[in-house]
Amino acid sequence: MKDIILTLTGPDATGIVARLAAIAEKHGGNWLDSRMMRMGGHFSGILRLAMPEESLESFRSEVAVFMEETGYRFALEPDDRGVEPSPGRTTTLELSGQDHPGIVHAIFTVFQKSGVNVEELHTGLSIAPWSGTPVFEAKADLRLPVGLSLDDLHQDLEAVSTDLLVDLEFKEK
Repeated sequence: MKDIILTLTGPDATGIVARLAAIAEKHGGNWLDSRMMRMGGHFSGILRLAMPEESLESFRSEVAVFMEETGYRFALEPDDRGVEPSPGRTTTLELSGQDHPGIVHAIFTVFQKSGVNVEELHTGLSIAPWSGTPVFEAKADLRLPVGLSLDDLHQDLEAVSTDLLVDLEFKEK
């Protein structure tokens, strides 16, 4: 078995996941991990499958036909890195504040400079009940490198979060 990563994006329609699962099963594949969602009128996903090596080309061909029929773009590549996480500990960051450009850039620049790996990120807008203004919200699962304390990261983020007018909360995993 060989682990592969399939990414796809296209117009939202009922049955996309069921059809992909059927194709994977037909070729002896095992569905391992996935993240999929509808955003606007589009659907996108990333999934990791274990596939018998002798079935890879026939699987790729059938997926290509299906993607063309449905108007999807896709990429299929080997997952040569395996499933071992990088060293360090994990934490979750929850962020919220009045929406404006630059929030993601400022916060994630701090992560980059500190060597923090973003393992999963969810962002969105909600409406503040008291004012009707848009509120930007983010939730990120982070892996801190060995040697970086949560307190140090929190201090680095506080320096930019005050200017951005956002609240930050860490939750240890």
